[in-house]
Amino acid sequence: MKAVHLICRNDEVTKRPKGIDKIGGDHQYTSEAWDFSPEQAESLIGGEILFHQTKAEKSFFGGKVTGYQEINRDDLAHQERIKFTFTATLEAKNQPWRGHDHSMAWTSGIIEV
Repeated sequence: MKAVHLICRNDEVTKRPKGIDKIGGDHQYTSEAWDFSPEQAESLIGGEILFHQTKAEKSFFGGKVTGYQEINRDDLAHQERIKFTFTATLEAKNQPWRGHDHSMAWTSGIIEV
């Protein structure tokens, strides 16, 4: 199964994770503005998405990727971005960071678990 770990910090005003929104019942969420190609996003469907405040901390949230959408963000350097849809799971919490861990890494990269 594929997985991706992502750094997702809290918004300074709301104190909630940036870009994560609940979209309905059954623990459905979206997370947006990730710099992945559509092919990379497609490979994550059925896999896990895990969110961390830092690489040193265990994941605080995540779940099973159920889909994605290509979006355009004029306010970002790379304007073509990905919005993931996922179902939150308890298994996605408290997971250690796996994958790329250099100082500038905001993602683990897509890994096999």
